Amino acid sequence: MEESFQYRSEIHEIPNIRKDLGELESAWKISESKMRQIRVIVEELFSNIVRFGYEDAEEHVIEVRICRNENVIEIEIIDDGIAFNPLEYSEDTHGDPALVELGGMGLTLVRTFSSNMSYQRIGGKNQLKIEKKI
Repeated sequence: MEESFQYRSEIHEIPNIRKDLGELESAWKISESKMRQIRVIVEELFSNIVRFGYEDAEEHVIEVRICRNENVIEIEIIDDGIAFNPLEYSEDTHGDPALVELGGMGLTLVRTFSSNMSYQRIGGKNQLKIEKKI
């Protein structure tokens, strides 16, 4: 099972993301607690792209693909923002999320809730893949 969504690069798209993920929760019969973690992953990454990923005020499209394979949800987020590999970014918390600066918890939460992550820059686009065991 796979779904693909496209959102404008505006923070006001978050309610649409929540709605779409809510529909997947019901259709794919994902537990509420696991879907809450998936929602955090998608919303944190999306908001980071919107806030930090573009150097212009133009409208961009951010694509979110979600695939279910047995007990794994695969999330792929594709954007045409500036190159950024979140796997190389470090909040320097020494493993303690309580030490992260206010507003800097997003990637820490994404890493905590993810089973696996990979990043590529292809054709001027960031492609981040996240796996979440359910």
